[in-house]
Amino acid sequence: MPPNPFLGVWQRRSIQFDQGPIETTQSVLWIQAETYFADVRSAPFAGRLTPERYRGMDWRSRFDADLLGFAGTFTWAEDPPTCTWHHRFALTPRQWSDTSRYEWLDADNFLEQGTCEDDAGRLHPFVEHWHRLHPGPVQVWRLNRAEQQGLALRVGNWAVLVHQWGEPIADSSEGDAWRAFSATAWEYREGNWEVLFGTETSLGTPPQWTPLDLDDPLGLWRLERSTPAYPGPELN
Repeated sequence: MPPNPFLGVWQRRSIQFDQGPIETTQSVLWIQAETYFADVRSAPFAGRLTPERYRGMDWRSRFDADLLGFAGTFTWAEDPPTCTWHHRFALTPRQWSDTSRYEWLDADNFLEQGTCEDDAGRLHPFVEHWHRLHPGPVQVWRLNRAEQQGLALRVGNWAVLVHQWGEPIADSSEGDAWRAFSATAWEYREGNWEVLFGTETSLGTPPQWTPLDLDDPLGLWRLERSTPAYPGPELN
């Protein structure tokens, strides 16, 4: 199996649903290692996301909420050209896998083409344009304690920390179990790590983890592995 051609840190340029308007307002940062990934997005709505609010959303708003912060493992194939994100941590209880097709535009740009389902079961096609900001190397840390689990990835001047903690909060009306969650994107600027955006929609108040905590040899985060940089896909 060749090296993962998606290694590095990616920024979404745009998303388009149903061949409609091309949307560019939401900030997205996705970091991809050989296997692990983490993704965080700016919230398109104000205030906290509660189970009650989530149930009252339309399908498109739930699509955004499901993907505000998530992390897990990633697989890909060349024929047919598909990517699958296996969600291990997520803001909402939908611990799912999603598969899309991809099309390379050049070594650092590709289109993701997938579908999502509305409340009536109709499928809506979408296209996302992704741009690679940095090819790596990629470092992966894990937080693995009984009451706290998380995944953190760092590439160059960018980092994403995804974290969940506490006992699941049962939502008896739907049978779903929510838990306290946070996901934050960081960038190193002028000698300091600064928050770019993240989930201020978590249930509970998260510990203030920063990328500096990842380098603490006595800290809770443990370095999983470091994946070498990838020079880019071989394009026909």
